Amino acid sequence: MNEGLQDRLEKFGLSLYMIRVTLAASLSWLAVHTLYGDSYLYFAPLAAILITQGSVKASLEKGVYRMTGIVLGGIVSLIVGRFFDVGALSILLMLLIGIGVATACRINIQAISQVGVTSVLALTFYNDHYIEWRVAETLIGVVIALIINMIIVPPKGFVKVKGLALEGGLLLADALSGQTGGGREAIQAGDALTRSASLLAKSELQQKELHYTLTHYHCRNELRGLTQTTAHLKKIHSYVKEIRAEIALLPAHYAAADWMAEVVTATADCIALYGTKALADAECQRSLPESLRRARDLQLAWFSELQGQCSLTSIRDLGAVFSHLNRVLEEIEQADYVVMSAAPQKAKAGAAHAVRFIQKGLSHKL
Repeated sequence: MNEGLQDRLEKFGLSLYMIRVTLAASLSWLAVHTLYGDSYLYFAPLAAILITQGSVKASLEKGVYRMTGIVLGGIVSLIVGRFFDVGALSILLMLLIGIGVATACRINIQAISQVGVTSVLALTFYNDHYIEWRVAETLIGVVIALIINMIIVPPKGFVKVKGLALEGGLLLADALSGQTGGGREAIQAGDALTRSASLLAKSELQQKELHYTLTHYHCRNELRGLTQTTAHLKKIHSYVKEIRAEIALLPAHYAAADWMAEVVTATADCIALYGTKALADAECQRSLPESLRRARDLQLAWFSELQGQCSLTSIRDLGAVFSHLNRVLEEIEQADYVVMSAAPQKAKAGAAHAVRFIQKGLSHKL
């Protein structure tokens, strides 16, 4: 759906969720009417309305819970209905058995409540093939609702998810570079680290959702690369969090020293450069390998110099900081290597495809 069109529709109350629900319910009713006629037409649109959620994954989970509850409740009602007429005793036994079994099997609470509803209604309509109709038409409603959720998605979903990951990566770089400032700057760095984690987690969650949608199938390779980049950034985030904790334990004159700021800033620049290179559309003017080399040289040079000036206790504490800084560089280096090595493979695959195409053409001519 076009982003401008969605904005205009929402002004009139036509949200994306509303469009999904109305389409799913209408198509479910039409499908059941075409297949079965006028028998229990309300089950399919009812299922479509109840399971349609904001995401495909959430709709699928709700659909599975509903189908599980209906099937289990139907089985229990068939068993009890063979021996008892509709009454207080039969309903009591049916609910005790159905809900008891569902609870013992640790089934989701949504499915458990559906067991009770289906059992009571199935026992009431025991002679009218209620269970068969309800299972079949609910399944139709669930399938149609899932298909609608997979087709009608928010506009520019991939671009927005990519932007979240990029913002999270840049905030992560800011969080690292602000660790040595002290005072208000350190507090702001902590806030940036928290927001970075939130953005990366949100991007990761939405990336998983995009895998279920049909409209993003064409960019599945880019989506796979985005997932890998986000995973690397989350790992780097864990290292930065540990660096923050280690710097907080250092004496103030070490944490606020110019050489510490220089080393930390050089490492933070590598994070920002990696995020920009992997996630931004614009080309980077600086070389990531050169920035990594410079940051590593600074780390080695300063740590070597400090060994002759600091006590063993200070060297031990500083070594923890430098160790985590080096792990950040190694993670970025590994992530960049994966991206660079993937490009030649795509080129080779394209060349091989071209050769096969030419050979096929020549064989037809011969």
